Amino acid sequence: MSLSKLTKEWIAKKLPKRPQDANKGTFGRVLVIAGSENYPGAAYLTCAAAYRVGAGLVTLMTTNDVKVIVSRKLPEVTFLTFSGSLEKIKEYDAIVLGPGLGQKEEMKKFIKELLKEKLPKLIIDGDGLNILSGMGKWWDRVNNETILAPHPGEFSRLTGLTINKIQSDRENIAKKFAKKWETRIVLKGANTIIVSPAGEVVISPFANPLLATAGTGDVLTGIIGGFLAQGLEPFDGSCLAVYIHGLAAEMLKKKFGDRGMLASDLLSMIPIAIRDLV
Repeated sequence: MSLSKLTKEWIAKKLPKRPQDANKGTFGRVLVIAGSENYPGAAYLTCAAAYRVGAGLVTLMTTNDVKVIVSRKLPEVTFLTFSGSLEKIKEYDAIVLGPGLGQKEEMKKFIKELLKEKLPKLIIDGDGLNILSGMGKWWDRVNNETILAPHPGEFSRLTGLTINKIQSDRENIAKKFAKKWETRIVLKGANTIIVSPAGEVVISPFANPLLATAGTGDVLTGIIGGFLAQGLEPFDGSCLAVYIHGLAAEMLKKKFGDRGMLASDLLSMIPIAIRDLV
């Protein structure tokens, strides 16, 4: 059933169960493909958010330089290299592709090869989207469990529409392209919109200037990946992630006002926001 606005009651019913006899395998495995020399923080934020939302294991595929930085900040993460076999990706329940990857030619080639594989649930964000936009008929390369999480600039590059055009009719334009591409779209911004290929549209109740800062989108993408790994379907997982991300920021607004939050400040608030829903 299509929803018009996310509500606390709907979100609370969809939260994954946390059985007392669980182990880390119970809560899924997330593979994050992210980070580059200039954007190591994107990889850290994405991985940390996936853990904070309850994923059992988070693995980061990245460069050696980023591996050193992230391992010092987040020792719970395990690592894969780009030179390893792509067969290993089938061991994961969800893949997050794109935050801070950069757009070097070798990365474009890697993503083309990756998309030839039979992938699990896939969330594409950041430079993953920017690289996709340069591929002809890229939507034929992604599976029907894919989530795209663009901000208006990235959505502009994917669609060929201007940012002003997108912002003037966010809901209908997102619906049109979700159907065309057969993907879920999380169009970020004030009152983020989540759209399914079937035409379901959900709007976040949150519009918070604290979120208008670098890295908050990486946190959101990590939250989505963490929920998908725990067994949620792409549309429901996206809805939960958007709501909890927004709720965590609302809690911080009481502390900071409307400016000065860092994206990393959201991380410790994620489990608190979830706790307050239960």
